[in-house]
Amino acid sequence: MQPSCWTRWSVYEYMKHRFVRTGRVPNKSELLEELPDIDQTELIEGMAEFRLILGDWPIAGGDRSCSPR
Repeated sequence: MQPSCWTRWSVYEYMKHRFVRTGRVPNKSELLEELPDIDQTELIEGMAEFRLILGDWPIAGGDRSCSPR
């Protein structure tokens, strides 16, 4: 099996673009759908990186689903 081409930066960039376009943070299920075969460590670290940048920014609808849990 080949390693995944997706990295934590793929996750971060997807989350950033999705948030800018919609005001909503994608959840883990959406990320897994968009970035198939991503290593779980890369996924979690990308989500954490996005959360560090986002901080306490107000999110439409109260969606704070970028928690890796």
